[in-house]
Amino acid sequence: MAILSSYNFKLRKVIGMKIERITIHGFRNISNTSLYLNNISALVSLNSFGKSNLLSAIDFGISFITDDSKAKQMRWIPGIPMNKKLAGEDFKFELEMTTNTESEKFWIIYGYQFKWVRDDDAGARILSEWLKVKKDKKGQKYSQYIIRKNQKAKYKKAESGRCDHPILVDSSELVINKLQAYDSLFFLDLVKRINNLTAHIEEHLDAGVAYQPYPFIRTDLEALQIDNINNLPRVIYYLKEQAHEKHDLLINSYKKLFPQIEKIEVDKVNISENINFQIPDDVPLRVTNEIFILRVSDKNLNQPINFEAMSDGAKRILLLLTCVILSDINKCSLIEIEEPDNCIHPSLLGQLLDIMAQLTTDCRILITSHSPYLIKFFELENLYIGLPSSDGIASFCRISSTGEKALLKDAKESRQSIGDYIFQLMSGSEDDIKELEKYLECGSK
Repeated sequence: MAILSSYNFKLRKVIGMKIERITIHGFRNISNTSLYLNNISALVSLNSFGKSNLLSAIDFGISFITDDSKAKQMRWIPGIPMNKKLAGEDFKFELEMTTNTESEKFWIIYGYQFKWVRDDDAGARILSEWLKVKKDKKGQKYSQYIIRKNQKAKYKKAESGRCDHPILVDSSELVINKLQAYDSLFFLDLVKRINNLTAHIEEHLDAGVAYQPYPFIRTDLEALQIDNINNLPRVIYYLKEQAHEKHDLLINSYKKLFPQIEKIEVDKVNISENINFQIPDDVPLRVTNEIFILRVSDKNLNQPINFEAMSDGAKRILLLLTCVILSDINKCSLIEIEEPDNCIHPSLLGQLLDIMAQLTTDCRILITSHSPYLIKFFELENLYIGLPSSDGIASFCRISSTGEKALLKDAKESRQSIGDYIFQLMSGSEDDIKELEKYLECGSK
């Protein structure tokens, strides 16, 4: 009977959604880039290559799904490709994901394509959209759930039927958004899960500002939402109040990295019982009469100190660990971290990356770096190397399975670490770049 079908997402609670692959094209200098993600993956390249552009492209692609102002998004000038080879290219975004019901695992492919705004008014419109689903079993094929070309769209109305039921959408509306209102839809939970995908870019290279006393709070955010990370002491206070186990996991993870730390505690301090001015109810920020101060006890000190007095690296590590914890609490699909090795001693970096990977469940972590040292902490299959090009297009490629053995051999013969050897080729002559291409998947095509 259809009601017992394992394809009935409405009757079977979706437990989690993991991003397995991201493919993106037509954003700034990003062209046809695919990333296959593990718990933690890394983009490594020279400075000013395109790492930040790729993070922004992913963030843009995911947020576009849930953004209410898609017409405005398709007119966002900073994202439009200005590179000569990419000028006029459409934006294309696709996610490959896995999810579990109570009894089975499924693979999901969802994507869309739109045309950026143009001078001739032919742009700023969604061109296509697709959703495919299959069981995670040998021999299974994808079944089409959404298919669209321009404003002509169809979806799969019944489990046993075909993807042939028409649905009306305008040029700035996604089918996946509209289907949320279809209460009887058999894959409604899956639709809602896709609409709840989120990404967060953590780019606090200077973490110190997150520890300063801050009497303002966002009126549109709950205490443990990741966008509150700018007020880290307040977040840790409410983490202990509302998610005690996660709080203990955070503190214990930090103490593993810094064994001399005995306690990390937060004081809530009232700064004024009376606020002498009236603030309208509809403003995005509200002034409170309390601030939060984070204190740390170190076995080598004779008294607790304000966490603001800790080193830059110590402050950034706690910030990063908190980001990962909050991402897990909020079911964030992806957290993107700019240069986690900044201000962090090499002896701690490997341990930090390992702990961050263990703290996640469904959330993936994608980091960037221009440090050859970071490469030693990654399996080569989780590394994406920025391949320099003369046309200014950013190309990130994995080391191929056949290239891995040759890379290890050549790096050893040159008496360099793999990281140093890769960066030497990356920053070298045209012949060096060609040598690097031999090890990479995109270079071997």
